[in-house]
Amino acid sequence: MDAKHWDLKYAAMPAMWGEAANATVVTELTDRTPGVAVDIACGDGRNAVWLAERGWDVAAVDFSPVAIGQARARSGADAVAWEVGDALVWSPGRPVDLVLITYLHVPGLAAVLSRAMGWLAPGGEVLYLGHALENLEHGTGGPSDPDVLPDVGQLATALSGARIRRFEHVDRTTDSGTAVDLLVAVSGWV
Repeated sequence: MDAKHWDLKYAAMPAMWGEAANATVVTELTDRTPGVAVDIACGDGRNAVWLAERGWDVAAVDFSPVAIGQARARSGADAVAWEVGDALVWSPGRPVDLVLITYLHVPGLAAVLSRAMGWLAPGGEVLYLGHALENLEHGTGGPSDPDVLPDVGQLATALSGARIRRFEHVDRTTDSGTAVDLLVAVSGWV
């Protein structure tokens, strides 16, 4: 993964993911009681701002300085602690109630999710949403490199011992067809 590549993409298309928070994120988190949240690989900040508007204490990190600059310029962005950092090594430094990871596609995703489990306060949750490996054959859009797409078996192994609330494929309608995403919601045992 190359931050400069993403800097160029964000510079060429500000708000490339839209202004509104991701619909699946909204569905999954609307009824959650606000607490401390981190948004890993936050991109231009749409989900982090949505969380902050609902009362969450949010830290958001992305390795693209251009994306973080766009995030800081969003309405409501002053309520979020923005940071340029690498999702593969960054950590929040305090227990959190929610780790949100959307559309992070890296070979080390299982390790990121496993590390994120260690950041949770009692009752906390990790929510991951991204293009599934199965999207290559059954969906549209997203990365074409199978090495960066989550494999259900690898993620299940990485999350062994976690309490699983959701672990499923979800279809997402796009302008070019239906994308196949993977939704994972896990917590520790209380």
